[in-house]
Amino acid sequence: MAPNKKLHLNFFEMACNSAHMGLGMWKNAGDSQPQKSSIEYYTWLAKLAEKGKISGIFFADVYGVDDTFPGQMLEQFRSASNCAQMDPIVYISAMAAVTKSVCFGITGSTSYINPFVLARTYSTLDHATNGRVAWNVVTSYSTSSAKANGMDNITPHDKRYEKAHEYVDLCYSLWEGSWEDGATVFDRETEVAYDPARIHKINFNGKYHKTSAYGASHPSPQRTPVIFQAGQSKAGKAFSAQNAEAIFVGGGKPSDTAPYVKEMRAAAAANGRDPQHIKVFPQMTPVIGRTLEEAQAKYEKYKSLADWKGGIAKLSQYINVDLSKYPADEPFDVMAVGTSDNAIHAIINTLKRYKDQVVTPRMLGEKMAFCGFGPMPVGTPEMVADVMEDWLVNADIDGFNIAYVSNPESYEDLVELLVPVLQARGLMWSDYTVPGGTYRENMLNTPGQCHVPDGHPAAKFRYSALKEKHADENGDITIDRREPVAPKSVEPKGSESKTNGVTQSIAEIKVGA
Repeated sequence: MAPNKKLHLNFFEMACNSAHMGLGMWKNAGDSQPQKSSIEYYTWLAKLAEKGKISGIFFADVYGVDDTFPGQMLEQFRSASNCAQMDPIVYISAMAAVTKSVCFGITGSTSYINPFVLARTYSTLDHATNGRVAWNVVTSYSTSSAKANGMDNITPHDKRYEKAHEYVDLCYSLWEGSWEDGATVFDRETEVAYDPARIHKINFNGKYHKTSAYGASHPSPQRTPVIFQAGQSKAGKAFSAQNAEAIFVGGGKPSDTAPYVKEMRAAAAANGRDPQHIKVFPQMTPVIGRTLEEAQAKYEKYKSLADWKGGIAKLSQYINVDLSKYPADEPFDVMAVGTSDNAIHAIINTLKRYKDQVVTPRMLGEKMAFCGFGPMPVGTPEMVADVMEDWLVNADIDGFNIAYVSNPESYEDLVELLVPVLQARGLMWSDYTVPGGTYRENMLNTPGQCHVPDGHPAAKFRYSALKEKHADENGDITIDRREPVAPKSVEPKGSESKTNGVTQSIAEIKVGA
């Protein structure tokens, strides 16, 4: 019997002309990677997603080609990994124009984008898409990104999150507190377009960020876009527990991720939020065939194309260790990898799970090149649906961030073969909860819930909540955050969780094999 909860599926996309989760797949005949700079690719992607009732298309983004280690840049360009980078924001309006319900999550860095500019851009997108926008909040980790943006080095890890808390509060104040409901009137008799009595300047004074401005845009359908996040360190989890409405996590099997989901829901409740208002999405890369033999043949073909040297270059940046200097086929001590400010803690924790196994740099590079460390079920639509149902029932997740191996084949297989099986089992909706509705309405399955729920911190920045303590005689708002407010712990009393939610399997998962 299918559970009451319905799976939300998100397409996972990287905004680079030369970027796949599967490195080297551009060598596959018919692969669309060389066309990823075209508007036609993104409108095709959007229309296919809406046909399959996919909840959203999530855009990962990076700033700067990885060049921390000798030869790394050469392998990045040669293998087409995180290079030929484009701004995903530019494509969203075109994708929205050919759809009405599929939504769009776009990465934006709190380290490099001015908060006022980001707030204006996402308000504009929310208007342009009729409320179908999410912001994936990242703090950015790589030295290459820092140098590309005029810095000598990366900001220390926990300080990046301290700055991010202040950054989002500034954005919340502009989205929620500057314009009251009813400020847009366009009354011909009174000759008032926007009622100035209901529009308020925000004077935000922080330790790291400040602004003195009116919200650039009148309120968009959601005001605050849906907030996505993927941090798995202690500081990242604290940020998610307070702010995230959707979290992307790792995990090779349901038992890996279930403790993390339980931990984060409890942490959300400790922050005064409804724990079901955090939606959790592990990554999955299914390889689907009409028969098991067909699926296995696709898997073997894809695996033969994976560029392990490009995978090593990419993974080296993630863990801040030059794997290329180690013998490719000799054992590599994963316990020697330490956390650092310019590394992804989640990936490091993943590797350390294999301290009792023999792994080599070549093996790690192959796995990184072949869509990373998440589960890759290989089989018929019914077999893959079995795996997804196991996750839904036993890990309390809300859906999957679906990475593709080679398009158009991977996503067309998903939409044409897998989605009908999920729908027939009652595991996935047959249509959007609110066709043409906002991201938040459809993600929460709650018609009319366009704005953040009352327990979300953005709600505390509504003008009605700010005016008593922060408004002057003109109604303008002054918020002083020069002393940062520490977030609540993400480890509630009595928690016995021993995972940070990134317990992924290096072994390929082959359903029915």
